[in-house]
Amino acid sequence: MSPLPRRSLASRFRPEGRGTIRTGVLVLVAIASSLLIVSPAEAQRVLVPEREWSDASGMFKVQASLVGIEGTALTLRQTDGTDLAIELDQLAPLDQLIARRTRRRLAHRGEGKPQLETFDTSARATNHTDFPPAAPQPLVADPAVAGRGVVAGAVTITRQDHFDRVGRVIAVGGPSAVVLVAIENTTPGRPLPTRLAWVSMKSQTVIADHELSGPEIVLDYDPILERLLTVSREKFTAEGAAKQVLTLWDAAPSRKAATAWSTWRAPCGDGQPLARHPWGRIVDDSLVLHQSSREEYSCWDIDAKGAKYRLTQYPGHSPLPSLSGGRRYLALPDTRRVQVCDAVSGQVLVSLPVGDTSGVNFDPEGRRLAVIQEGNVQIHDLATPTSPIPVFPAHGANLQHTALAWGGEEHLLVQSARGLAAVLWSVSKGLPVWRYEWQAVQSGDTVDDLAVRIVQGMLLYAAPPPDDEGGDAESGEEKKKPGTPLTVIVAAPIPEPAVAKLADELPAGHPLLVEPGTVLGTKVDSGPEHDRELAAVAKTFERTKWLYDATSPAIVEVSTKAGGTVTYTDAEGRERQLKQVTPTTRQMRVVVHGVPLVGAKLSTDIPDKLVLGADETDKDLAAQLPTPDLSWIERIVFPPALVDVTEADGLGTTTCTAAGLVTKRSK
Repeated sequence: MSPLPRRSLASRFRPEGRGTIRTGVLVLVAIASSLLIVSPAEAQRVLVPEREWSDASGMFKVQASLVGIEGTALTLRQTDGTDLAIELDQLAPLDQLIARRTRRRLAHRGEGKPQLETFDTSARATNHTDFPPAAPQPLVADPAVAGRGVVAGAVTITRQDHFDRVGRVIAVGGPSAVVLVAIENTTPGRPLPTRLAWVSMKSQTVIADHELSGPEIVLDYDPILERLLTVSREKFTAEGAAKQVLTLWDAAPSRKAATAWSTWRAPCGDGQPLARHPWGRIVDDSLVLHQSSREEYSCWDIDAKGAKYRLTQYPGHSPLPSLSGGRRYLALPDTRRVQVCDAVSGQVLVSLPVGDTSGVNFDPEGRRLAVIQEGNVQIHDLATPTSPIPVFPAHGANLQHTALAWGGEEHLLVQSARGLAAVLWSVSKGLPVWRYEWQAVQSGDTVDDLAVRIVQGMLLYAAPPPDDEGGDAESGEEKKKPGTPLTVIVAAPIPEPAVAKLADELPAGHPLLVEPGTVLGTKVDSGPEHDRELAAVAKTFERTKWLYDATSPAIVEVSTKAGGTVTYTDAEGRERQLKQVTPTTRQMRVVVHGVPLVGAKLSTDIPDKLVLGADETDKDLAAQLPTPDLSWIERIVFPPALVDVTEADGLGTTTCTAAGLVTKRSK
């Protein structure tokens, strides 16, 4: 329903009792300025600038500023000066969030710098001890809140110190299309405080510049809560234990300064080493997720002052998790599986037995999850757990840590292991479209921090200043003087119109090794499920329009590998082998002349730490373990056209410069 005019909305109010006015589900109270719940000194102070407020039904809206909060009662001031009161629980969810944030900020007003607290760390991880969900339930889509978009443009950030460096680039959005740029300082021994440069892509200027109280590492920013999460840490204390401190700040370009209101110690779990690159995300008004050690994540409850839950990854090289756009789901990958958890409770909602992953990312709608496994992309529709699983190759992707970003519903930008670059892939066609290359802003740059970031169709990245190439050491030192350009923040549409046109015409332009009409053979292991596996392969041929010939050097292969042991802890605390169960891995792939072109594999999803229950035998425990899901093979969907691994960089290359996107070449 369209918003009602302010005057017509007010004119419909009817006095009821002591000035209370009730219409529909919205309850508003007209209050004289002399009866405001804020003090006289604060009567003109605006807590939240003018915006549209809505009731829970969405039927009633009003344009007003928030000028007072008393418990759960809010005072809104309309543009004509009329003051209205409403209860917190009668507002729309987003408006409630903004009001709670403001109430929390007022509670800490005037207290100065918060005291460093020690939170309770007794929570223990259960995601690797509990059994995975027997039948995964469809998840509700969790898209990002609208309004975080940016517009095309470029803004130069100046250097204030020789040792300044770009730490993080975060899209904030809003009417000014704001981008937050964290400027960290690396002065040896005594680094200077971190700066927050607030950039308007609309006006192409720096609209605010704030300085934090210390050399913090910026982890995340929530524009709805206007909340910043940072970490400061030392690798080791005198006692040999890892030391890190998390801090939450109230921060926004409209504020005079960023204000810290909660800070606490975040020790590493079980004496594990610190993560190489710190990771943390704001979940909601009271919860923060943080990588407390290399293979452990803690969810901190600010109000309860303790760890609400912990999640662990199986030992080995595990990529970073991904939080859905609405911050409702957390995808946690490791070497054995990908678990999708409720970010508030930590409960495992979906367990995908897809191991050896190097990257995960939710699509913009928070419905599909892209998973990189051994250089292949799998697309899992979490809203429909039994739907087909598209699989396509991402040759050249880093096999240990791969950053990826969705470009709408159709394109996926995947970090390349070859240089500071990423390749844009067509999700529906499973083919590479275009390669994007970046120039390093500073030593140690990674594309996941500064480049692989797509915000509502715009590629957002940091680039070196235009005149920062070449030159001798002396001129290089001159360029690092205060007042000189540090970086240029650029937003540009992706894919560019010409690239989008080529993507629509795929597979045209690609030298294909396999396409509809190509002759392939099959190789399916003999076993109890041979006929079912062979039927799945036959469906693949039918869908892709490949032709069958047993003598072809190109084959579709299905194999099963059994190996390893399963252990459990008995009632006396001893570790024993569960002999009734052997882990298995089932794999399906396309191989040409011995070279794999595309593939996917599934492992038995067995918890890592089994414990024998009271009055339970090892046979009882074995009977509870999940068996290999053969329907998974039947859901795999390979693209009908496959390219050579040497042709995996797309049809051309674009360099991401301070001047925008520049096409270097096209095949």
